Amino acid sequence: MDTINRLLKKQPPKRGRRAIVDLAESGQEDEPEIEKANPLYVRYTQNANGTRLAIPEEWLGAPVGSVFAGAVPAAVSSRPYSGRMVEEVS
Repeated sequence: MDTINRLLKKQPPKRGRRAIVDLAESGQEDEPEIEKANPLYVRYTQNANGTRLAIPEEWLGAPVGSVFAGAVPAAVSSRPYSGRMVEEVS
């Protein structure tokens, strides 16, 4: 009967083995900490809505942060897009 009850009991979510051991020892589930991304990398996303470049907050305080701060100038071309992958400009 005990085996059946254990099998019918709701299973915990899949986590790392260490998190399950910590949960079993403490007896209660703590609020999960928000995991921050590695500050060495940027995230580049390109989709139908446009292109985005996400940089870490640590970069904004550094000298390189001045490149990413401020408004983005609109690039206006005198010629319309030709549809070619490589365009020769003279």
